[in-house]
Amino acid sequence: MQKIKTTLLLLLIPFVVLQAQVSEQTDSSFILVLNQQIDNYVVKQQVELLSKFYADDFVFSHGSGKVEGREGWLKSVAKGNFLLRQHDSVTVEMHQELAIVRGKLSVHKNNKDKIDRYHLKYFRLYAYRNNQWQLISHITTSEWHEK
Repeated sequence: MQKIKTTLLLLLIPFVVLQAQVSEQTDSSFILVLNQQIDNYVVKQQVELLSKFYADDFVFSHGSGKVEGREGWLKSVAKGNFLLRQHDSVTVEMHQELAIVRGKLSVHKNNKDKIDRYHLKYFRLYAYRNNQWQLISHITTSEWHEK
């Protein structure tokens, strides 16, 4: 009987360790910081660094109706047109290995002879995969432009 208990304990240790690692990073404040940091990297054109935060199956649904995947979005980031991407009024709803983020985003983008300034409301979905949080979906729900 003691042998069975010891074997069960040894089998459970990796699970307990994994759960401890996940719980360290399942705090909503971690997601809030990550959410803004990703957009800071967008402004700085840090595409290589960003590639680990966007899941392979990432989908970006823009306010214009355009839908693009990870590679298309990262190509847009590489062009370096973003001057500001600042989040506001952000809430995080945590689930076991998912985080739903709602918020507002103010964007300043260099567009030939002028700077476009626009604001949007969005939903983002993060998933905890391969021991890290990854953005798997961004859906713009409304968008308005400054004149």
